[in-house]
Amino acid sequence: MQTFVPDHCQQEVIAACGGFHLVLAPPGCGKTQILTERIRYAHNVEGIAYDDMLCLTFTNRAARGMVERIVDSIADDGVGDVFVGNVHRFCSKFLFANGLVAAESSVIDEDDAVSILARYLNEDEYVVMGNTARRRDYSDVFHLEAMMHQIRYNHPKALRVHPDCINADDIGAMQRICKVTGKTFDADAMIDIYENSDTYRDLVMSDTTDYGYQQPLLKMLQKMSLARQFQHYKRQNHLLDFHDLLLMTYDALVADADSQEFKRYKWVQVDEVQDLNPLQMAIVKLLTARPFHTVMFLGDEQQAIFSFMGAKLDALSALKQQPTCQLHHLSVNHRSPKYLLDVFNTYAAEVLKIDPSLLPEVGKTDVKNRVGNELAILCSQTYEQEVRECVQFANTLTRNFPNSTTAFVVNSNRDAELISAELNRCNIGHFKVSGTDLFSLPEIRLLFAHLGVLNNEFSFMSWARLMKGLRVYDNSAAARNFVRALFDRAIMPSDLLRFDSGTYLQRFVSSYEKDTIVVFDTETTGLDVFNDDILQIAAVKIRGGEVVPGSQFTLYIETDKAIPAMLGDIVNPIIEERKHHELLTHADALRQFMQYADGCVLLGHNADYDYHILDFNLRRYVPEIMLSAQHPSYLDSLRLVRLLHPELKEHKLKYLLSVLGLEGNNSHLADDDVNATRNVVIHCYDIAKTKIEEQDKFLKDSRVRQRVDTLRRNYGEMYRDAIGRLYES
Repeated sequence: MQTFVPDHCQQEVIAACGGFHLVLAPPGCGKTQILTERIRYAHNVEGIAYDDMLCLTFTNRAARGMVERIVDSIADDGVGDVFVGNVHRFCSKFLFANGLVAAESSVIDEDDAVSILARYLNEDEYVVMGNTARRRDYSDVFHLEAMMHQIRYNHPKALRVHPDCINADDIGAMQRICKVTGKTFDADAMIDIYENSDTYRDLVMSDTTDYGYQQPLLKMLQKMSLARQFQHYKRQNHLLDFHDLLLMTYDALVADADSQEFKRYKWVQVDEVQDLNPLQMAIVKLLTARPFHTVMFLGDEQQAIFSFMGAKLDALSALKQQPTCQLHHLSVNHRSPKYLLDVFNTYAAEVLKIDPSLLPEVGKTDVKNRVGNELAILCSQTYEQEVRECVQFANTLTRNFPNSTTAFVVNSNRDAELISAELNRCNIGHFKVSGTDLFSLPEIRLLFAHLGVLNNEFSFMSWARLMKGLRVYDNSAAARNFVRALFDRAIMPSDLLRFDSGTYLQRFVSSYEKDTIVVFDTETTGLDVFNDDILQIAAVKIRGGEVVPGSQFTLYIETDKAIPAMLGDIVNPIIEERKHHELLTHADALRQFMQYADGCVLLGHNADYDYHILDFNLRRYVPEIMLSAQHPSYLDSLRLVRLLHPELKEHKLKYLLSVLGLEGNNSHLADDDVNATRNVVIHCYDIAKTKIEEQDKFLKDSRVRQRVDTLRRNYGEMYRDAIGRLYES
């Protein structure tokens, strides 16, 4: 592997520590490698712990590139504790990890938001998406909903991301309402109009105000009403848009400013700072520990590409003007050859009038490999001739340099189509990136929805996208309504695919009332179901909710694998507990448990994990016993709780015992966890049995049966096949 040797500017940035730093980093300066080397330097030289490091980028793509570089360059196991991601991803993880939103919440994009709002306006969402002006109207509604949140929670005016969503006509309309009602036009008045827009609409309609005044009032009130309906829909369905991620994180960090219960970071680096809006910058500041060690911002004054999202060069300019901020320049371009950089620099200085002192220098280049024809200007009489000659030239380059890639950079999608057609005519294989965004294609969104439900079968938006994409419903609004109707009745769409009849809840109630259930739990050497060992397995039998006398079961098992000393921030209790019990061989312990559970129904909390680690332990140590033959199915109290309590912010046993008021102790020892799980199961049964009649009535409706048949026909086999592969080694 080639060793990275930094130039003098790069080395200065890598070793920069203490206080605030701003790095002006143009393209080609080796920034990704520098950011990686800074992590190594901070940990090895300055002693900064990896989990005290926060690396924020603007795009997911940039974050993935940095993660790949870190993995390739730094061999330490703990380097995975460095957070690397964009601001929205960080905020999403922050909200879910700290229980600030319901665990079953889904994040929606702007296409989803358009679809939701189109339902209220009775418009075709696809027509809206193809109409730039109409889509801008929709965006104003989304932005207004976010801005009203900022006004309600007293966010500083400088942090309002889209203040232009309220135009001069809107302000005039609100001022007129305040004048008529005798109110002062202030933040409280805006909130009142927002929350009571329908009431004010009736007032305007009944007023004798002339038509010229009435129309701006009605237009403003409709925008307010739509924003509030959008907000209500999101709350009702546990949905978060990209604005919510930022706003809720900011609110939580502000409220936590004094107590500092949420994690802050001593070492922070923020890439592409010129593309961050003021709210994102405020979040970065709130995430910085006090006292901190080092905060570094990297940006390029000539690359502010996200001004349409509220980003401005103001952030970068403000940092430059701070007297405590040390300024660095990465002035060497290591990517471009000198002949090409000279052309661009000349153009920048002569045509764009950029100060030559700000333009990049060329890095070390291997002039020995220069031929002399690296830069060519082709002159053509017609555009058609230009296309042909460019394709011929590219074909020559491909033959002469078979290990290199040739790219066309064009002005428009039309140009790309013409060149692509000529390449096809000449039988030259190529990949075209133009026109429609790949990730907005219906097929790709459908694929992501499929992966989404495999990852989390409680993902409301993934199921809604599937229902539309699989043509169970013709429009997104109807698809969402169907999925919501299922969720409200504690039915998972996956129930309709896994079972020919009935639901998961119905099967649980039947087993609870008729079968002997083995509630079991395992403690293990790790979370890898394929390779880790079971250290303890405990269980108890229940019938009709009552413990079968004398059925308590617990065994401790030997292992040659390392046992983690800590479970999160607590000492792993299994280490001490094992000192006081006989340790059985894997084979003896597993045979005893399988004999104990024979003829019963297995149930665990997060049973997907316990069942499959048991399965692979049996394959490894007792291959003659097949878990899938003896227990082809199992029940999961985690799934039951998620079905019956979608409002909960987490589903760990300790939290459930507290929030549901149940007896038990989540000690991370299998026998205690079994007792806690049993109490959760009893609680779930009491609620589940009240849902069965409603579920049965809903599923027998002829219109529902028709949709279910379509879902099964179009997706059942694929879904079951994919689910069956999730635990293939």
